[in-house]
Amino acid sequence: MRKIVVVILLTCIGWCQAQQNIKVIEQKLNELAKEQPGLDENIISEVTGLNLYSLLTSIAIEHKLNVDADPKLTELVESNYYNVPVKDAFSFLIQKHNLDVEFINKFIVFKKKAAVVVVPKRKTPKVIDVSYRAENEFLSVNLKNDSLPQVAEAITKKTGKNIIVSPKLKDAKVTGYFQNRPFEDILNMIGQSNGLRVTKNENGSYFIEKNETPKKGKTAVNNGRGNRKKPKGKLGEKGFYDVAISDQGFLNIKAFDATVSDVLMEAAEKLKLNYYLYSIPSDITTTLVANQITFDDLLSTVFRGKDYTYAKDDKGFYFIGKRNEEGLRATELIQLENRTIETVLSSIPSELKKGLDVKEFPELNGLVVSGSKPQIEELRNYIYQIDKVVPMVQLEVIIVQYNKSHDVQTGMKAGLDSKARTTSGLLFPTGDVNLNAQSVNGLIDMFNGLVGGFNLGKVTEQFYINLKYLENNSIVKIESRPKIATLSGHDATLTIGEQSYYFQQTTNIVPFGNSNQTTQSGTWTATNADLSVNIKPFVSKDEQITLKLTVTKNSFLGSAGENAPPGIATQSFDSTIRVKNNEMVLLGGLDELNRENSGTGVPLLSRIPVLKWFFSGRSKKKSKSQLHIFIKPTVTY
Repeated sequence: MRKIVVVILLTCIGWCQAQQNIKVIEQKLNELAKEQPGLDENIISEVTGLNLYSLLTSIAIEHKLNVDADPKLTELVESNYYNVPVKDAFSFLIQKHNLDVEFINKFIVFKKKAAVVVVPKRKTPKVIDVSYRAENEFLSVNLKNDSLPQVAEAITKKTGKNIIVSPKLKDAKVTGYFQNRPFEDILNMIGQSNGLRVTKNENGSYFIEKNETPKKGKTAVNNGRGNRKKPKGKLGEKGFYDVAISDQGFLNIKAFDATVSDVLMEAAEKLKLNYYLYSIPSDITTTLVANQITFDDLLSTVFRGKDYTYAKDDKGFYFIGKRNEEGLRATELIQLENRTIETVLSSIPSELKKGLDVKEFPELNGLVVSGSKPQIEELRNYIYQIDKVVPMVQLEVIIVQYNKSHDVQTGMKAGLDSKARTTSGLLFPTGDVNLNAQSVNGLIDMFNGLVGGFNLGKVTEQFYINLKYLENNSIVKIESRPKIATLSGHDATLTIGEQSYYFQQTTNIVPFGNSNQTTQSGTWTATNADLSVNIKPFVSKDEQITLKLTVTKNSFLGSAGENAPPGIATQSFDSTIRVKNNEMVLLGGLDELNRENSGTGVPLLSRIPVLKWFFSGRSKKKSKSQLHIFIKPTVTY
């Protein structure tokens, strides 16, 4: 079949190349026709029984062309040419007779094309999977429809023990997987599973032949319902089944609503297998058509989803019965390699745990499972699928807090105070000056007489003046770069903040005799104002990262009283975003802008320009805060 495919491919390739070559040849003939007009002349000829060499030569002589034809072109030509240009006739002959053409200066050379030789590709022999331990003479084989003579040769080379194959089995194929068993046990198991018989002669050599033990008739087996007899009929009739053994020792089975126990016993007898029934599966039926299957495949198929199972010992002895019966139960430790056991048990579907006793074993990072082997194997396959490396996400968080404030306070106060005041305060860089009566009278003395001899009076000793002018600008930028890491699907939390305390007083009234006694107690209670960031990453297969973010910012406000708890302003947002690995994302929007413009003063006078600065006190405040959060996730395994 492969040779045919190769020939077809080569034919197709050759045809495509021929199409390309003929176009090149036609182009060169057209170019040469400019120098040799004879190529454009028409030809009228009827040819019968003339070989190709003679035809090309005669056309060249008649039309005065430089042509060199190979004498080996002996194919006979039969065709008619009527008013056809010579170059078209040449093109037709080249394609029809598959000729090679060369253009050497002004010469046209016609040659016979060399035949293409297809060299078949040598098939690489399959390597037989055989291993042998000489210290204990244990043999292991993994055979998949391999040639029996080649298997015997490979085992002989590995073990040094002679194995002779019957000439009748030179084309036989064998299949089987057997691990770490004594040499003779492995040969016998290969023979049993493939319908062969192995015997050992007095020289220590082993002879393999086909198992042709004559059948002595069917032995009735009592299964609690009388003698088992194979129902007659055909496929489609209830209770019908037919069991046959192929030449390779596999089962070919047809059954329609047949009792499973009958089918199994028939198959075991024909394969000459040893089995023991703990309980007879006579209450279940099966319908199937299966070819080239093993006895293990048959058992797994008919017992799937049923309350029956099987086990096999090292000698190939089968034990069949219900799952909960002694000898069919198994207890195994299923260990995980890539993830922790803490969340695995809760993620197992309830259907997989049905009929199994599953317990966590944290010390060995595994599950101890007790139950039937097929169910344990199904659970093992599931755990193997979820036992993958959980990616770890390293989160680089950059938190930038920007605070800017501007505060202006101006005004003058004047009044009377019973207590004597002294002149004090600051002039630069801020102004907050107190002037007593003596200082004010000194200023009055300086102004008296300066304006037209006008004199101001003196103030009393209780008089004072307070002059204030203050401007405060503040810019604060706080930046922190913490790094946290968590597993995919788990929370990572970052908290930065401050803590404040307030006094919480409690009053208790305790009866004491005929009166009540009042007691007071109190405790200092803490309250927090934090900036907290909670991130929960989910890593997809293409390393796209989905981040569930929660950002909360709390800040203290003023207290309502001396021992009252401080007020707290809260800003928060939740978001779900998707970023690439090592890609940075900016989160913002937690901005605050406060403006305050207040003042006190003398009615009317505090509104007059210029004078208002002497008869009022004013305060202007403006503050702005911004919070920006940069997050850069990095996936590691």
